[in-house]
Amino acid sequence: MGNDAESTLIKKALDGDERAFRTILERHYTLIYSVVRGIVCNPGDTEDVVQDVFIKIFRALPRFRGDARLSTWIYRIARNEALNAREKRRHMPVPIEDCEEIADDAGNPESSHRRRDAAERLARLMERLDERERQALELRYMADKSYDEIAEIMDVPLGTVKTHLYRAKLALKQMMKKPLLEKGFGEP
Repeated sequence: MGNDAESTLIKKALDGDERAFRTILERHYTLIYSVVRGIVCNPGDTEDVVQDVFIKIFRALPRFRGDARLSTWIYRIARNEALNAREKRRHMPVPIEDCEEIADDAGNPESSHRRRDAAERLARLMERLDERERQALELRYMADKSYDEIAEIMDVPLGTVKTHLYRAKLALKQMMKKPLLEKGFGEP
């Protein structure tokens, strides 16, 4: 979508056109859902957080200045909401009736627990990456965007996207070689 068409859609949404706002959400739903799912790592919470992102976009749209592309702005909102939700849920006790979700298809809760720990470790390691490298990595592997789409969202040349992804993967590989000494990871 061109900048003029995007600007017109935003203006209509700000003027109260519900259809225009719905179009904005529909065009960015995959991006929002993928980013939230990749960070929250809990299918049951993903939809709730996505709805929170929709509300946040609705409330914040009047403050959208257009300094970045709309997709970049929406990506940041989705990412921040997902990180906030993950942090809140980390400190909440799990009701006993939800414990059956811990077991995987094979009925092996230990395997499921290891996968969840690995996902949490990866999320923590990704937080240590350079902002642009992490953003490119999330867009590529969590939001399933092509290199061209990432370049458009991040408003950078295609070569820069490839560089960000290469450096992010290299940094993650180096970090994964070292034990993570944060609470709940690595050896005590």
